Amino acid sequence: MGRIIRWSFLILLIAAGIWGYFFLQAAGVFLALEPKVVGVCKTVTGGGIVGVEDVTIDPETKLAYLSGYDRRAGGTKRGAIWAYDLNASDAQPIDLTAAALPEGFLPHGISLFRGPDGQNTLFVINHANQKHAIEIFDVAGATLTHRRTVTGPELVSPNDIVGVGADAFYVTNDHANTSGLMRTAEDYLRLPLSSVKFFDGLKFSEALTGLGGSNGINVSADGHSLYVSAASERTVYVYDRDPQTNLLSKRAAVAVPGFADNIEVLRNGDLLLGLHSRILELLAHMRDASKPSPSHIMHLKPDGKGSFVPVTVYYDLGDEISGVSVGASADKRLLIGAIFESKFLDCTWDGAP
Repeated sequence: MGRIIRWSFLILLIAAGIWGYFFLQAAGVFLALEPKVVGVCKTVTGGGIVGVEDVTIDPETKLAYLSGYDRRAGGTKRGAIWAYDLNASDAQPIDLTAAALPEGFLPHGISLFRGPDGQNTLFVINHANQKHAIEIFDVAGATLTHRRTVTGPELVSPNDIVGVGADAFYVTNDHANTSGLMRTAEDYLRLPLSSVKFFDGLKFSEALTGLGGSNGINVSADGHSLYVSAASERTVYVYDRDPQTNLLSKRAAVAVPGFADNIEVLRNGDLLLGLHSRILELLAHMRDASKPSPSHIMHLKPDGKGSFVPVTVYYDLGDEISGVSVGASADKRLLIGAIFESKFLDCTWDGAP
């Protein structure tokens, strides 16, 4: 019996060591990256800006929409959607949602959809009042008119959204469990349990399952390609999409050196990806604002075979900005947003496609 116990203990010890090594590797502990400057960056504050987790830019008007709230306040302070005009040399963030949703608004992922008639719709994930909802706004320039709220038990842990119609969208759930031991297991064992849901304007359906921490999501301009970040898999998946049936088939998997976050599509079809290359430092930054977390933006370039090649365009150790989750670009400008900071960066990007 003693020999069995010793062998069982040894096997458990070896298994724990193997798990520990791969966990630390996935967390970026062994990753060595040199800082990289994208261009001249201006720090933008004011307008109540805080926790700009997602950013998207209207390629026609050059108006950027920024989504954020103060996560360190535990949801007690109202967030906002801000507009930032890239046409203005002295642009300042302007709260567009103060009148439409004056209380209890905690926006997360956003998506701007332009319909065939030119009408813009902004989709926003809202975590207000410890619940989850999708807020849908009609857009007229810098004016947002709240049109609809979508809720449902399918919104387990919504993170990001992409609109594919005036009322239709895909939304990622970054966890399959809302709390408890299984949610912790999802994180530390990197269990592929998360999903993507599709809403057709009337009801939800299952679009994708078996993803590890589904996070950022976006779609190509023609609607034929869908992109999904599987954060804990350190992978961006590329799917062929049928715009008529909304059915998806996996085309490619792009490995990236960190936990993949938000995806933005450039006008030429390339992708920009926010990345957390050292996840343990991000967790430390989450608990303590004085502890910096590296910020990483990657440019995903088409490889001519239906997939993408990731190239770093910006990497900062956390001195300029910490915990970056998104990069959005238009006309050689790059906006960089972070999960907790009371600022974002407005940078020149001379190497922009």
